[in-house]
Amino acid sequence: MKRVTDFPQLYLGLTFNLGALMGYSAATGNLGVTPFCLYGAGICWTMVYDTIYAHQDKVDDKKVGVRSTALRFGDDTVQICTNFTTAMGLALFVAGLSAGMGPTYYITSFLVTSMIMRGLSLVALSNPRSCWESLS
Repeated sequence: MKRVTDFPQLYLGLTFNLGALMGYSAATGNLGVTPFCLYGAGICWTMVYDTIYAHQDKVDDKKVGVRSTALRFGDDTVQICTNFTTAMGLALFVAGLSAGMGPTYYITSFLVTSMIMRGLSLVALSNPRSCWESLS
């Protein structure tokens, strides 16, 4: 996909997170709001982590002519990934509401979203080690 589109991370997210839909439908026999929110949250998370990690390879990617969201987003990466993280948190919240989850779910979802936001605030996109460590 890196030779075809600037958004291989989106393709990864769309395919990799299909398990949320398949697993939910297998367990419950139906699809509702919950699995689609989980699917959306997973896509957002994939966009964040794989874009940050793609910044490790951006110099080589430019040399060999492959594309990525790291190259496409450039200096706006942190802001765009922050937006994806916010969308992820909202999708998890709505999934929790639709599934009738309790306080532990919401606290955990908030903490995970906050930890990702912190990693984004600390990452130095020009430093491959920082990209690796920011979300590890």
